[in-house]
Amino acid sequence: MAEQSAFDRKNIELQTLGPATGLLEQFNLPPAAIKFIRRNQRTLSIVVVGCVTLAVAISAYSSYRQYRIVKAATALDAALVAKQDSRSLLEKVVQEYGATPSGLWAKVELGFLDEKEGQGAKAITRFEAINATLAPQDLRKPLVLGKLGALYENEKQFDKALLAYGDLALIEGFAPDAYRALGRVNEQLGKNAEAVAMYNKYLELTKPQVEQGKGDPVREMVQTRLNLLKK
Repeated sequence: MAEQSAFDRKNIELQTLGPATGLLEQFNLPPAAIKFIRRNQRTLSIVVVGCVTLAVAISAYSSYRQYRIVKAATALDAALVAKQDSRSLLEKVVQEYGATPSGLWAKVELGFLDEKEGQGAKAITRFEAINATLAPQDLRKPLVLGKLGALYENEKQFDKALLAYGDLALIEGFAPDAYRALGRVNEQLGKNAEAVAMYNKYLELTKPQVEQGKGDPVREMVQTRLNLLKK
């Protein structure tokens, strides 16, 4: 007896088709989730498009900002190595890239130029403006505070110098130098008791270096000043 072909019409049984399934059903999502998605399809589409647009915008902005940072760094390098018109080049960096790290360093360099050219008051104004923009934890904060304190001293603005050095003393790692400066300023003001207290703090903080056998001429100088004040 011959085998019947699998394609024989007699062997094909019509089957009842089940309900049509959509794409969401193919993901085996819960029925409640499928209903929610279909009910809010328009809103969800808008949200997805918005998220994609935002992601693209953030990526584009990041790329643009990185481009600006590179351009600013290049301009700052050119200004620092220039033998002529260094000030004008630094001012151009500040004008065009003021919001970048290189823009801030250009401001600092201009402050150093002001000091070098004997424009102490102008340098103070510049460094005060820089200091106002720096967060307490900014790594550039100690540099600016130290320079401000020194400029205040040079301009005989001792009260402001005390404030600047006081802020510097609160930053970890810079307390010894700050206390030495505070002692020096108090000594200039004739406040010997305060100067002695600040010098003692400096000596206390630098004692570990002496115990390790490291010579420190600055510490010896401070000790000499302290001995003179105690007489």
